[in-house]
Amino acid sequence: MNDIYKKIGLPANLLWGYLGILIFMMGDGMEQGWLSPYLIDRGLTIQHTATLFTLYGVTIAISSWLSGVLTETLNPRRTMLLGLVIYLIGTVLFISRGLDSLDITTLYVTYALRGFGYPLFAYSFLVWISYVVPKESLGRAVGWFWFVFTGGLNVLGAFYSSWAIEKLGHISALWSAVLWVLIGALLALVFNKARFPANTASANNKWQEMLKGLTIMKEEPKVALGGIVRVINTTAQFAFPVFLPVYMESHGFNTTQWLYIWGTIFTSNIAFNLIFGFVGDRMGWQKTII
Repeated sequence: MNDIYKKIGLPANLLWGYLGILIFMMGDGMEQGWLSPYLIDRGLTIQHTATLFTLYGVTIAISSWLSGVLTETLNPRRTMLLGLVIYLIGTVLFISRGLDSLDITTLYVTYALRGFGYPLFAYSFLVWISYVVPKESLGRAVGWFWFVFTGGLNVLGAFYSSWAIEKLGHISALWSAVLWVLIGALLALVFNKARFPANTASANNKWQEMLKGLTIMKEEPKVALGGIVRVINTTAQFAFPVFLPVYMESHGFNTTQWLYIWGTIFTSNIAFNLIFGFVGDRMGWQKTII
């Protein structure tokens, strides 16, 4: 069995972690495709929902950077646990306070807080992968990460929510997402027994390592350039859920139909996440990107 995992580039010692990411992200991403039209139907403007998603994206960006830095200073398991706790606090406050009162400031603050959670959980695991997987199979291992990450966030999350909002209602569906997140965390943090190389650096050196997360963009300008490219590529993708379901509704598509479309789009995406992981290990990562 280990030979099969090795051949397909899926590290057997991290298998429970991959499964945990899949289920965690399904819970985390289940509202992405319908939250905007739901809030608009309850009286918010498209500008309010756009600002909500913008603030959410800002905290995701900050947390994404912190995930790599904290993983190297704390270790991935602790960083993932921190992300879980922040996510749960933000989600509980967003549902119980923000959606209950529809106070725009409360919505902004709680949803932004929620955005700090999943990058610390998911991207810390990606750093874990990069540390323990041999370079010759790293492309496939990272391809599997994006397969489960996107498969949970945009595929299973969309298809599950299309059922949940119809059978449970919008608010109950959001509460059910907490259960999935906890199951994913249990698999990734408890069932996953993989070890991470110990960081023996002193406290001062750890702070220096954290600062390198910023200074590396000056020392290695291509890192900053890669970040800019990633921002451009991702902007359109995450802008879609803000306005496209509203636009589709104006043309006769209901929320369930839109979620089927959204999930189907990313079904093909996750397939090519795997394919290009294999291609990258054979051709080289730079050639694959080009």
